[in-house]
Parts: sequence; C-alpha cells; structure tokens
Amino acid sequence: MKKFEHEWILDAFAAHPTFFTRGMFGGLAVYLFGRQMLLLVEPTKSGRWTWRGVLVCTAYEHHASIQAEFPALLPHDFLRKWLFIDSACEEFESTMEAVAKRMARNDPRFGILPRAPSTRHRD
Repeated sequence: MKKFEHEWILDAFAAHPTFFTRGMFGGLAVYLFGRQMLLLVEPTKSGRWTWRGVLVCTAYEHHASIQAEFPALLPHDFLRKWLFIDSACEEFESTMEAVAKRMARNDPRFGILPRAPSTRHRD
C-alpha cells in the first residue's frame, strides 16, 4: 500500500488494538474504536482531486465544538460533512497532534461508524 506523507499522525494510537487502516478513494482511511476517524489525502495521479491534508470524520452536530477547540479545522469544500485541514496550514502539525491525542482518548465527537456492507438479494 502507498505510504502517505502524514502517517506520523497515527503514532498517537497506532499501538491500540482497535487501530487499522484501509485504502479509500485514493486516500488512507484510519479506524479506531470501531469508527472511521480520519482520511489522509494527497493529490491523486488521475487528477480526481488535488487535496493534501487530513479529513477529520465527524457528524455535523460536533462541528461547532470541535472548531471552537481546533479553529484550523474547517468544513471541506466538497465533503462538507467532515472537517478538513490542508497540510500547508501553519497550524497543521500542532492541530493534528492534538486531534490525534483526543482520538486516542476516545473523544466521542470524533469518528463515524462505517456503513454496513450492502447485501444484494438475488432471485
């Protein structure tokens, strides 16, 4: 699997028994405590997107409290349900270090439950 530039963010919880990653849309989805917490993104070779940074998975209801604590996280231009920080942001490293520590402590504002696999009924 491709190595992502900002995988250092995962150090805060990489040893946790519920931690795993999976490729998703050309990015790296990060799971902890049974929830998808992050999506590390870099520009795709196909040009599908040019984002470089981290999407923080959360529900709309938590945006305000998370943004009050981490003002560098903003709703993503395209995937507005999640918050985003561009890796070019001056506060990128400090913000993501602090966010990762919150995730490691199982802050309930972070993460979404993955969708159950769809089942196809065949007659």
